[in-house]
Amino acid sequence: TNLLLVVSEKAVVVNSGMMSPARVAIAQLRSTNDKLSNLAAVSVCARLAAEGGASFLCLPECFAFIGSSASETAENAEDVFPNRAPDGVPRTGIVDALRHLAVENGLWISAGGFHERTPADDSMVFNTHILLRPDGILAGIYRKCHLFDVSIPRHGVELRESASTAPGLAGTVIVRDTPLGNVGLTTCYDLRFPEVYAALSAAGADAVLVPSAFTVPTGVAHWHLLLRARAVENQCYVLAAAQVGMHGPVRKSYGHALAVDPWGLVTADAGGYDGERKVNGDDRKDPVPTPAVVFCDVDKKVIESTRERMPIARHRAACPAKFGEVTDGLEEGDDVEG
Repeated sequence: TNLLLVVSEKAVVVNSGMMSPARVAIAQLRSTNDKLSNLAAVSVCARLAAEGGASFLCLPECFAFIGSSASETAENAEDVFPNRAPDGVPRTGIVDALRHLAVENGLWISAGGFHERTPADDSMVFNTHILLRPDGILAGIYRKCHLFDVSIPRHGVELRESASTAPGLAGTVIVRDTPLGNVGLTTCYDLRFPEVYAALSAAGADAVLVPSAFTVPTGVAHWHLLLRARAVENQCYVLAAAQVGMHGPVRKSYGHALAVDPWGLVTADAGGYDGERKVNGDDRKDPVPTPAVVFCDVDKKVIESTRERMPIARHRAACPAKFGEVTDGLEEGDDVEG
């Protein structure tokens, strides 16, 4: 695989080999409550992606806005569909900007996790992941269904996404016939629910997108582990754009935008916070430069080869056991006394 790491707008060849059929750029950002600055950073990533030969750009969760309160988030939420604006006055600045960047740079753009207004309650939002084609047309939409409610007092982590975010209802979203093949859409905390990825794999996903904003404690403990596990279990590429660094007075993200191949090998890593010392005491606002992208070449032959060598899907289908029906394993007539 031929990989490039782009940091501070400079490309460095990390490893060279045969060119693969489709190159994807995976972004790492440090978004704040300054929406215009955030979108300017997205524009830099789009330019770097195009210059690096990518046909596909993945953006992280909350790429457009990270505020300090639920009310601030709701006030800055926007619309995907102008005709469905809750108050009849469309707010589509984020989507309009992304459409422009897709066309200008000839890119598919995964815009993973921005705050969309809900029709019923102006204090609630959807965490919405959209995929745009290079002509700016919407190809797919997924609204995050697993919401991140967690308390880790010893690390100062107290987040309750469900207080301000409504869950989406469509759990298995795949966009077919992209440069990467069939692409499954997920967001961040979905990563902890393997059944989501099994369903996407069963539906034919060649790559799954996991735009995220992992906390530092959970990132250090589980980020690489979970992404590699989802790739190995489902024998597909897992591509995870990420937030990194301090977003305000309190919130901090782990970073490590990542690409994992179907064998579970990490083929690109943008870096971030590392180690227990960083969890407990690293107050750097920018552990690595942003905006940045890492590149991964998605190769259909690698997917096919991995699945041929270890045909998990076929073995799963052929297994006669019925999982979910709990028994003690004994059958009538078994001599339990020996």
